Amino acid sequence: MSFILSHLRNHGRSYFLGSVFLLATNSLVMSIPWRLKGIIDSLKAGHATTGALTRAAVIIAVTAALLTITRTISRWLILGASRRIVYDVRNDLFAHMQTLPASFYGRHRTGELMSITVNDLRLIRSLYGPCVLYILDLLIAYSIGLTLMAILDPILMVAAILPYPLLLLGVYRSSHTIHRRSNAVQEQLGEISNKVQENLSGINMVKAYGREDSEVESFGALCREYRSRALALARSRGLIGVLMMGLGATSTLVVFWLGARHVIAEVLTLGGFIAFLIYLTPLTEKTIIMGWILGTFQRGLGAVSRIAAIHAERSDLPGDWATGSAPSLTGRVSCRNLTFSYPDASGAAPARLRDIDLEVAAGSMVGIVGRVGAGKSTLIRLIAGVYPVRDGSILLDGRDLNSIPTEHLRGHLAIVPQETFLFSRTIAENIALGRPGASRARIEEVAEIAQLNRDLPQFSHGLDTIVGERGVTLSGGQRQRVALARALLLDPRILILDDALSSVDADTEEAILRALRDYMRDRTTFVVSHRAATIFDADLIVVLDDGRIAETGSPADLLRREDGLFSRMVRQQRIERELESM
Repeated sequence: MSFILSHLRNHGRSYFLGSVFLLATNSLVMSIPWRLKGIIDSLKAGHATTGALTRAAVIIAVTAALLTITRTISRWLILGASRRIVYDVRNDLFAHMQTLPASFYGRHRTGELMSITVNDLRLIRSLYGPCVLYILDLLIAYSIGLTLMAILDPILMVAAILPYPLLLLGVYRSSHTIHRRSNAVQEQLGEISNKVQENLSGINMVKAYGREDSEVESFGALCREYRSRALALARSRGLIGVLMMGLGATSTLVVFWLGARHVIAEVLTLGGFIAFLIYLTPLTEKTIIMGWILGTFQRGLGAVSRIAAIHAERSDLPGDWATGSAPSLTGRVSCRNLTFSYPDASGAAPARLRDIDLEVAAGSMVGIVGRVGAGKSTLIRLIAGVYPVRDGSILLDGRDLNSIPTEHLRGHLAIVPQETFLFSRTIAENIALGRPGASRARIEEVAEIAQLNRDLPQFSHGLDTIVGERGVTLSGGQRQRVALARALLLDPRILILDDALSSVDADTEEAILRALRDYMRDRTTFVVSHRAATIFDADLIVVLDDGRIAETGSPADLLRREDGLFSRMVRQQRIERELESM
């Protein structure tokens, strides 16, 4: 609720002025039946004149014109405020999501988050807009209408509202069901969004394996479940509507029967009776709308709770240092008694790294090898600060990595993953992602180091060629080289290559490594590779096995250990290359 109130306060002026114009609108609307009462009573008494009737008609026409203006302004103020609120919420939510750690995105699927940022914001707009508008309108209309009805005939007014306590009870009993079913609908919509996102992202795999029919059936099952949940919600909301319409009709029937008796008994004039009925009609209609208001309010609350839950997430990474107190990093890395498990909902996730102790001097090249699942990528992600270190420690230049601000760390470290992501922009723009203001000469320099110049003749516009969504127009090796150039442009003190050349042919890989040896001199470089030949020039090789360090040493030292894991790996790869060349 604090989330709702905070945004209402931020735009309180618009809502206050909107309420003032709603008050004016309802006052004008309620004045028309009162004037009709006077005209009808005058006609019945025979006191009406043509001039008086003309003046009354003119006044009613002017009143109608004024209420049209006030109604328009009230809607413009309140509905406009709701759109500004959604604008603020959308920007704040997106900005906050940029600060959240990788563990958050490991627990939430992309489709689910997309559903929240699109569909839930639409529900919030309805909550702050039409829902607030109708609630204010209903309260003001009830306040004015019941007051005037009490003036006309207090007994008849009490009889008219007698069914409404039953209505409020029904609304209260149904609200929890509507809230629960509304959440279920939105959750299923998130499943559908996630399915669409995964299917479109992997459409090439779907077609390659002929899974179109299976995907269509799977999507149809999700849609059928969504339809089932949506119908259950519609039944709950429809029940409220039927209840309100029935009670409204009952109230009108009671007023007809009792009001007619009061007119016959001359307790109420005919004009007063007609005015009373006119007042009752809009109140009944507004009460019936409460069914829609309740459904919208409950669905909006569900959306607010989901967005508030994301805002409650906090980055595990530290904030910024005070200005001028951020020292430069030289690249000395120390891992001490490091143990790590990926976040898991059950809290029982197995450890991916155990008891890692490692010392890396600044300016060293470190090769990291091991079997699949040995923990290579996990180790370098921790060094890159992707996940916080909770058990043990990682020190950069003697400082605890957890205490180094994320922005400062990113200014000194760059990582090139095996699976690269490119935006649907030009090659040059993708390279300059971390340095948007980089000069063209600098972009061309790092592109040459990454050996992209070899492929430039293939591109229609050279570095200005648009790569398509996720870099679909480039080969795997070309995407990796663009990502490498992007990292080099940051001029990092620590460069991490996580099997970043796995899709590059051997000749190009060798050319890249030669260029990198000169470029990264006096900089710390971590190279994760499945090719032993890639790391023969490393100062230090770390061999991981089942989350532990099995061997460390220079390439020459490890090769002398004939029974060592690294030595066996090198011999196996040599045999594989010889067999491939036959």
